[in-house]
Amino acid sequence: ELEQRLVEGGELAGRVKNLTDYGVFVDLGGMDGLLHITDLSWGRVGHPSEVVQVGQELKVKVLKYDPEKGRVSLGLKQLSPDPWERVPSTYHVGDRRTGRVVGIVDYGAFVELEPGVEGLIHISEMTWSKRLKHPSRMVNLDDEVQVAVLEVNAAQRRISLSLKKTLADPWTTLAQRYAVGSTVQGRVRNLTDFGAFVEVEEGVDGLIHLSNLSWTKNVKHPSEVLRKGQRIEAVVLN
Repeated sequence: ELEQRLVEGGELAGRVKNLTDYGVFVDLGGMDGLLHITDLSWGRVGHPSEVVQVGQELKVKVLKYDPEKGRVSLGLKQLSPDPWERVPSTYHVGDRRTGRVVGIVDYGAFVELEPGVEGLIHISEMTWSKRLKHPSRMVNLDDEVQVAVLEVNAAQRRISLSLKKTLADPWTTLAQRYAVGSTVQGRVRNLTDFGAFVEVEEGVDGLIHLSNLSWTKNVKHPSEVLRKGQRIEAVVLN
C-alpha cells in the first residue's frame, strides 16, 4: 500500500524515528525514508535536532524512490518556496541590509540575510585598510552587521556584500582632516630603503621619505632614526 503512494513529488505523513549527524530517518509506516540534513531547511542546519525531534509527526515530500534498493529520499524544505526565487525582486545593487554572520573563512565571511539566503563579504570588502590578515579580526560568528549589496546572481545563488561601503572612506575627507603643514601623530608601521610608512589612522598610512628624516644626518636607512612600532609626530607635507 505504501509503495503505491511512493511517487516522486508526492507528499506523505511520517514520524521521526532516529536522528543522525547527516539526517533524519522517518517512519513512513512500513518503510523508513531518509531526510538528509541539506533537505531539512533552506537555511543552515548544524544538526537535525535544531529542526526536528524524535517522535515528531512530519509531512514530507518524496524526492526519490529506488524500489530495487528499498531507498526513499525525503525533503522537508521542498514543502515551502525556495527563498532564492524572491531574491531578484528583493535584493538590488546598492541596497543596505542587516544580517547575521554565520560563517568565517580565510577569504571572507558569510552573512545570513534571511533564512536560506546568504551573501559573502570578501576580505577585500571588510575594511578600507589593505592590511586585514583574517576576517575574524573584523567580525565574529553571530555578529549582526550592516552590509551593502554589491552584486546579485540568483542563478548561481550568490550575493556579494560589502562591509566597508557602509563606512566612510577615510581618504575622501583626508584633506579636511590633515591640512598641509599640520602635525600628526602615528605609529611607524614599516621601514623601507627609501623611507618609513607611518599609520596615522586605520586605513591611512603616510610616507616619510628618507630625505625628510633629519636636517643634520646623512641617513642611509630609516632604521638609523626610527624603529618599527614607534609612535612619532610628523608634519604633513603633501
